[in-house]
Amino acid sequence: MTIRLAQQTDVAAIAHIHVQSWYWAFDGLMPDDYIKGFTEQKRQAEWQTILDNQTETVWVATIGQQVVGFLSYPAPQNNKLLLNKLYLLPQYAGLGLGQKLMAKFDAIAKDLAVSHLQLYVLDNNEKAIRFYQKHGFAFASGQLEEEFNGQLIIDKLMEKPLSP
Repeated sequence: MTIRLAQQTDVAAIAHIHVQSWYWAFDGLMPDDYIKGFTEQKRQAEWQTILDNQTETVWVATIGQQVVGFLSYPAPQNNKLLLNKLYLLPQYAGLGLGQKLMAKFDAIAKDLAVSHLQLYVLDNNEKAIRFYQKHGFAFASGQLEEEFNGQLIIDKLMEKPLSP
């Protein structure tokens, strides 16, 4: 597996991974209509804008020529770096690729000399919570809430301090 900066030509692959991983990871954890509302077409427009405007740095994981995963983050703020997204194609889950992407994120954070890593995780996504805890994250004070068709979707803040 190779990890490299995303290019404009990766937009369709990133959008495909984003949608497929949502269907797989959030099935039963969020309303189906909410999950299915994020189509590949919508995600392509989203990722095209992100890459065009450079509002986030995006790294892709490739096996051969195929993009199989990605991570993204905005510029650090208040000496903290926020992992905005980390997704893999479902068929590549459990093979250690997520761990390699997290190691890359840790290395990026050290290069940027930030003191903390942060992320938001769906409050009922036990699998993701365990993954992030395994990588040194713990729950912190803060959450994001969104209501969809009468159901509350809650993302909780997790944080990882980095040693100087």
